[in-house]
Amino acid sequence: MELFYSYLSLAALAGFAVLLARRTKLPAPLAPFAAVCATMVWFSAAGMLGVLAAAGWLYFALAAAAWALAVWPAGAKQPAAALKAPGFAAFFALAAALLAFFAWRQPMFSTWDEFSFWGTAAKIVKTSGGLYVNADIGWAWVGTHRPALVVLGWFFQFFGDYAEWRVLAGYDILLLSIFAALTAGCEKGRPRQWVPALGFGFLLPFVITLYGSVARPTDLYASALSDIPLGLTFGGALAAYYINEKKALWPSALALAALCLEKDTGFALALVAAGLIAADGAFALLLEKAPLRRWAKPAAGWAGLFATCGLSFWSWQKYLSVASAADTTNVGGTQQMGMAEMVLTGVKELLGIGRTEKFAAIMGGLVRALFTSKTTMVGPFAVAAALAVAMAAGAAILTKEKALRRQAGLFAVLGTAGFAAYFFFIGLTYLYVFRDEVSGGLVGFERYMYPYLLGWLLASAALVLRAMGSERIQGLVQTGFAALTLALAALVWLRLPFSLTVFGGGDAAYAARRAARDEAAQVQAAVPKDAHIFFVSQGDDGSRWFLYSYELYPWYLDYSGNDGQGGGGTFAVPGALEEGAPYYHPYTAEELLECIRGRGCDYVFVERSDGLFADGYAALFSDGLAGCETGSAVYAWNGALGQFDFVCNVGAEG
Repeated sequence: MELFYSYLSLAALAGFAVLLARRTKLPAPLAPFAAVCATMVWFSAAGMLGVLAAAGWLYFALAAAAWALAVWPAGAKQPAAALKAPGFAAFFALAAALLAFFAWRQPMFSTWDEFSFWGTAAKIVKTSGGLYVNADIGWAWVGTHRPALVVLGWFFQFFGDYAEWRVLAGYDILLLSIFAALTAGCEKGRPRQWVPALGFGFLLPFVITLYGSVARPTDLYASALSDIPLGLTFGGALAAYYINEKKALWPSALALAALCLEKDTGFALALVAAGLIAADGAFALLLEKAPLRRWAKPAAGWAGLFATCGLSFWSWQKYLSVASAADTTNVGGTQQMGMAEMVLTGVKELLGIGRTEKFAAIMGGLVRALFTSKTTMVGPFAVAAALAVAMAAGAAILTKEKALRRQAGLFAVLGTAGFAAYFFFIGLTYLYVFRDEVSGGLVGFERYMYPYLLGWLLASAALVLRAMGSERIQGLVQTGFAALTLALAALVWLRLPFSLTVFGGGDAAYAARRAARDEAAQVQAAVPKDAHIFFVSQGDDGSRWFLYSYELYPWYLDYSGNDGQGGGGTFAVPGALEEGAPYYHPYTAEELLECIRGRGCDYVFVERSDGLFADGYAALFSDGLAGCETGSAVYAWNGALGQFDFVCNVGAEG
């Protein structure tokens, strides 16, 4: 039934896509992307207004009306034949196949960030029927990340029970809509154009986010993280502009609104995209020597793009200020600066005004990393950037269309300038936001670069595909792009074994997750839903705690410690381990009991015990922790005895 319910969501999305393809002049392959972006914005706004569930029912009612209006021939701006565009049909065929495959494959979340936010947020939204900002969860919940991707996953499981694969499918359907949008630049009846276009889009995340010979399973196309959707949405907004020869800005505006609601850095990317679109239009008018009266309407459209970005970004900030205690006046981190203050301070340092050694060290390190880090399959980031420039420049050189030559040439230059601006902005976050141990080692640098490079290459591909319709040398651009796609496919094939992808991997990839899920279900069966559960997993680095916090929700897994001594780790009496040992929580037996009871926990889930725990705390348990000898165990507080009684074993032994 979960697959059937997911198909209902896809059918509703199709209603709006078909409506856009019939009732507007938007090229049909762009319609699914516009519909997905509108869906994300719709449900993000509904969540902020506290009417998420009601907005869901209204969405499906409007989708039914959209279907009726779309098939009604009167007033249609495009014939039904427009729906036969290969990219449009391919999107829905691939989306339906993806849902069926995921329903069978049952992929699951697998990374720290999914359990510490993205996956947990998806589960909270489905369980509670509202956004996640004020979720009752047993730790310092950072529920301030933006909601667009989370509510997209929720949309694909509006009907039926919560399932991780449906969240992951929602993310991938967004990506498929962007790949389909690329084909809008292809000539009709030319599979040698639109097939490589789809292939290029599909291969791009592998090429840019993986490097070397991959030796362990990758979660690409089975991930709830935001970096890849963020970058491809950025590229999709630009592609929608460059491909749509009618130059209507509303599809790009929808994409930019969604982009600002996907992640905080989406605002910076959206401003870059709006600037590139505005610069392209302004340059065209300058070359035409257009009179001032010709500037009014285009300028209003460009201003609308920036206003859309600002309104979308501000709406979430305003929501947070009302719904939570979060400080939305600054970007957080070590300096507690506002965004404008951070940028101005950084510009001053760039110009040499009050420049610090830290500025020189971090910015110098970031620049060196562009040219030396092995971060993509094609080499350092500088190589990927050069490929994006070369593709745009190639489109400019090899097309006969004067307008496209100007657009592609300008994008080759301004796309690079946009990358420099984005790169500088990311550098500022390392300077003024991140802790020294993060900024000093440039931790996560590649994840911040991936989005711009993905979008840059996607937009360059859109220009190349459009150039195929006006080649100086017949077939050269088409053949060259097909050869590039085949080369990327060969690179991925050689570097990434098929068995390590979600499409070729076996059940073993998720065996540990399924075991943890089954164990958590047994804990839930043994513990009342309103109880607080204290967690013990000796040797944990925090990952087990985050995993079980997710698995047990909506049961309340306590932070399980005081003063930073919780959220996973090793419990042992003071002196049992060296002072300062990682994740060491030194408690006497009396202190641990006071911590457990003081936090209102009536149950203890000993997921993993060891000699240190048994030696220090066996007296707190009526069976002396004998129940843990056979595996994970649940204990309940016995007030009469002043000890915890064994309830049951869980997991394989349970």
